[in-house]
Amino acid sequence: MKESCCPDHASVLNLPKVQGRWPGSCFVCSEGHPHGLGLRFHHTTDGVACVTSIPATYCGFDGMVHGGIISALLDEAAAYALFARHGKLGVTRDITVRFLKPVPTGTDIRVVGEIVSFDPPQAEVAMAIYDAEGQRLAEGRTNWSFPRLSRIAALAGVEEGVLQDFLDDCRKM
Repeated sequence: MKESCCPDHASVLNLPKVQGRWPGSCFVCSEGHPHGLGLRFHHTTDGVACVTSIPATYCGFDGMVHGGIISALLDEAAAYALFARHGKLGVTRDITVRFLKPVPTGTDIRVVGEIVSFDPPQAEVAMAIYDAEGQRLAEGRTNWSFPRLSRIAALAGVEEGVLQDFLDDCRKM
């Protein structure tokens, strides 16, 4: 992921929002999850970005976001990059995360996902988390597979048409 690819915090909020809202109860992105993070992504040239703040209840050490939460944020950015740029719902095959600096709780961070390659049935996405000053705090890469949408619908207990509508909405700007 290029350092220059990612808009700063203020610029992200001026980008078009990804319109799709996950129909389930995802911990990271669903509005209705009682303990979720409720992330809302915005379209970028090569993927997505969002600005969020992680509450202290999701710390590892006091004042620092737990590594598992950091990994979940990065994985979600990758998923939304694929939803928004290609309208594809896939599954994470593998993820590599590098924790570069502590990610503080209770402060704005920027989470970015950028498509590296997209060649179904596979894709690769690079992700990063930045602080308000633009310092990279964590980064990752993930590889994806794309099972049939009907298979994902069956596993998720969601009608295939609902998932397709979600993907279509994600591509709208």
